[in-house]
Amino acid sequence: MSDATYLPRDSNLPTVTYQASLTVQNWRPSWLVLVLVLVCPAGSSTAHPPEKGSRSGHSHANDSADPDHGHAGDQQTTAAAPTFGEGLLLPDLDGPKPWTDKPALTDPQRFSIAIMTDRTGGHRPGIWMQAVERVNWLRPDFVVSVGDLIEGYTEDEAEIATQWSEFLGFIDKMEMKFFFVPGNHDVTNPKLHEIWRQHFGREWYSFDYRGVHFVCLNSEDPTTHIGDEQLTWLADDLAANQTARWTLLFLHKPLWVTAERDQQAGNPDSSNWNQVAKLLGDRPHTVFSGHVHHYVQYDRNGRDYYSLATTGGSSALRGVPYGEFDHIAWMTMEQDGPRVANLLLDGIQPANVVTESSIARFRKFLQTVRLEIEPILISDDAIQSGVIRIRLSNDFDQPVTIRGTIAGLPLVGLSMESQSLELSAKPGEAVAQTMRFEMKQPVQLDRFRATTMTATVASQGTDPLRAEWTLPVVIDKQYPLHQQEVEIGGDLQEWTEPWWSTPDKPELSGAIQNWTTTTDCSLELSACYSANTLNFAVRVTDERVLAGDSVTLVVDQRPALDRLTSTVLSNKTLVITVDAPLTTVGSTCAVTRKGGRDFAKASAIGRKTDQGYEFELSVPLNSIVDAQGAEWSSIQLGARVSDVDAANEDPVEVLWHASPNARDGRALAHLIRQQ
Repeated sequence: MSDATYLPRDSNLPTVTYQASLTVQNWRPSWLVLVLVLVCPAGSSTAHPPEKGSRSGHSHANDSADPDHGHAGDQQTTAAAPTFGEGLLLPDLDGPKPWTDKPALTDPQRFSIAIMTDRTGGHRPGIWMQAVERVNWLRPDFVVSVGDLIEGYTEDEAEIATQWSEFLGFIDKMEMKFFFVPGNHDVTNPKLHEIWRQHFGREWYSFDYRGVHFVCLNSEDPTTHIGDEQLTWLADDLAANQTARWTLLFLHKPLWVTAERDQQAGNPDSSNWNQVAKLLGDRPHTVFSGHVHHYVQYDRNGRDYYSLATTGGSSALRGVPYGEFDHIAWMTMEQDGPRVANLLLDGIQPANVVTESSIARFRKFLQTVRLEIEPILISDDAIQSGVIRIRLSNDFDQPVTIRGTIAGLPLVGLSMESQSLELSAKPGEAVAQTMRFEMKQPVQLDRFRATTMTATVASQGTDPLRAEWTLPVVIDKQYPLHQQEVEIGGDLQEWTEPWWSTPDKPELSGAIQNWTTTTDCSLELSACYSANTLNFAVRVTDERVLAGDSVTLVVDQRPALDRLTSTVLSNKTLVITVDAPLTTVGSTCAVTRKGGRDFAKASAIGRKTDQGYEFELSVPLNSIVDAQGAEWSSIQLGARVSDVDAANEDPVEVLWHASPNARDGRALAHLIRQQ
């Protein structure tokens, strides 16, 4: 599919009409136009009409490095367009001048482009079009992307067509050329690769503009990798363009980070980036990428490498210090290399808005200033009064002050002296404060689940830093986790630990219309630990046990402080899915980890029962020990029972201490280790 396919539909204006319009505009009775014509020297360049399929005078991707190239055989159908003087012509005035002595930036080799970064990965509607609108205002020579243009991650051709149609509708409104670069969302699977090639041809390519060589690579060849064929092409391409005054390289993932992590772990370079870096050598070059949804400017071998933030992709948008903002990167090419500025959709930031050193200092600030809210964990299901204990520890090199407010406490006869606090701590100091609350009557614990503290922390001194935190105020039930030796054989009679169960009206997710009563689907669960394993016993009540039924256990094994600081589950969260046994004889159940990977170190044996099914599960304890140490104190646990009652039916999920949002750990139960 040609570039012209994606130009605005009104771009193919008749040549005669455009020239006539231009002539009328430039020769209207205006003293300014008359002055320009009078001072115009001979030999000035003549304006060209637009080429077919192009909104501007030239198709930039095909222009040579010569800025004065023309079009042999162009036919003038009207009178010649007016000519204008080149350069800045100033009058010779006596005395002071109403302008500075600085040079005018009129280098004919200078040009500016816009770089748009991740739109998807949980896109926020409307942001990309805001960026398109601003790009149209700014008038770059053209626009380059760094991928993740659609959500992808599907093989449904109709859905893929819908996603591309939506995106190309946005591009249709862009008034200059747009260069596509694939991201992991765009070419997730073979079907998406195939559709990319049908629409856009090559997944990697290059072009030249005003002596600058542009290289667009595919970082998903395959996933997080530059393939051998692409490397061979790149070697030939760079060898053929050794005289370029600068090389600009665009790809989706910042593969240099992957290569460096591999090296630090003592592993080979899984990305092949080191081969790319070797090919780039000492030629002048700059690299642009996206993917991670936060901005960092890197210095690699004296060259600037950029990891851009988002243009509508998912982001907490915590601001400049975090590198989390929606932006367009604006690159102006000078004789000595590119200059980069970040155009936030509501402002402008310089290229070094976040550098490795500044973000390292900010991360140190976040890591060494700690606000801890001690959880209130009780054995009952309701609470009437309690004391919230808050501790501020400052190991940063500047004094800090925190101002916070508690919100979300149930208002049933709430009595509390103040819901706000202010704490200050010098370097190396820790301070604490208590806040007591009381209700007129006991309140169920689940009504405290939304209680949080929103706090602003700020350092004091040179280059002060500031961050905003929202921390959970945990007021919840605790469950004992005892040590017990059990044999994983499918016999649940040996379990002496307490059993926990879903309520008569459980929280549901998915196809909730398919759930009827507790006999349709409900859960009983128990847990214990031994010297080397974490063990579970599970009973599921289910009127029809079918292939597709399963139980997923979510174990948050982070240290307690990490869990209390952030309830967002990380990639290291242990997510274990056990398929329902389909026979009444005890047999091994399939156990998988997140993403459907086989969990070879886990063991599950279960059987089908008259009421549904049951199983025992054992998983290694080492991941908890690795996270917390040998003296680990607690974990958090949730369960999801996935139930289908007919083939090809969408499942309903019955939740025990789990959230419909799979990444939200706020609802997980607190299991306290008993020794």
